[in-house]
Amino acid sequence: MNKYYRVYLNDTSVTEVSANDFSRRNIQRVSSDVYSIPREGMFYGYSDRIHAMEMAKAGALSYINSMVKQVQAGIDKLIQYREDHYEDLNGNLLEARIRELEKEMYIK
Repeated sequence: MNKYYRVYLNDTSVTEVSANDFSRRNIQRVSSDVYSIPREGMFYGYSDRIHAMEMAKAGALSYINSMVKQVQAGIDKLIQYREDHYEDLNGNLLEARIRELEKEMYIK
């Protein structure tokens, strides 16, 4: 029996699939409109289990690294925002300063 090994995009599991599976599938008709394949259903097929495992690991590590870069970009943006608004956050918008202005407004 012929087999191949399927690895889904950004996943670590390796699924064994029979290449001689001739069972009937429920196939939906494709419309004439142009479409693109969604990334979440993408997978790669490998004829060797060890190669499939190596590629699953490499894909997962690549995905982890891309997420770390996204987090780092968010942290950099947060730090820049804090630097841009430091004076307001640590001076003008302090709770004591707000209450002081509130008292002054009610006195007048």
